[in-house]
Amino acid sequence: MLKHFIIMLQNNYNLNIIIRMCVYKYTKTWFTHSELRYHLVNFLDKSKENNILEIGCYEGLTSVFLADNFINSKKSSLTCVDPFLHIDNNDHRQLLLNGEEFNFDYNISNCKNTDKITIYKITSDNFFENNNKIYNFIYIDGCREPDFLKRDMENSFKFLEKNGIMWMDDYYDGGNGDSKRVIDDFLEKYIGYYIVIHKGYQLAIRKL
Repeated sequence: MLKHFIIMLQNNYNLNIIIRMCVYKYTKTWFTHSELRYHLVNFLDKSKENNILEIGCYEGLTSVFLADNFINSKKSSLTCVDPFLHIDNNDHRQLLLNGEEFNFDYNISNCKNTDKITIYKITSDNFFENNNKIYNFIYIDGCREPDFLKRDMENSFKFLEKNGIMWMDDYYDGGNGDSKRVIDDFLEKYIGYYIVIHKGYQLAIRKL
């Protein structure tokens, strides 16, 4: 009976996400099969205060998923960081040609809790230089160049609260394995300071 009830809730949760997707504009459907979409609800309490940081937003489908589902409590917040086309070494430059930044702006303006969202259209390096806020959930899906990814993880872990979750995209990136090597190096360096809570194409840890 309990198992049936849990399945029913999960189906309702996914149905709500699908319905909300009809509201938004996007050219890529990466988020529709994201492990974050299916598993985050098992780790992050939707009813509690959540202060969320997202590094790398693209068209904002993950952003609005987080806003629609996880920042409903009065003091919750979502911070989005993405430079879009404003730097030359953005590894998504070839994908930022068809109004993706416009789609991001549109989606943010049409999601739930838009008043709780703060946007920084700057590099994550510049963001962290001036940040003094602590987060309980951080999603890293920014530049995959090894040096950038390494800094994003180091900086994010610094501003992640105890028991907070850091979730990384592209752990198994299907490419030359750079992302996995960088993430594995980070895990080795900080062994004993976290536990792995999810491992697949994406990887998530909880800070101890």
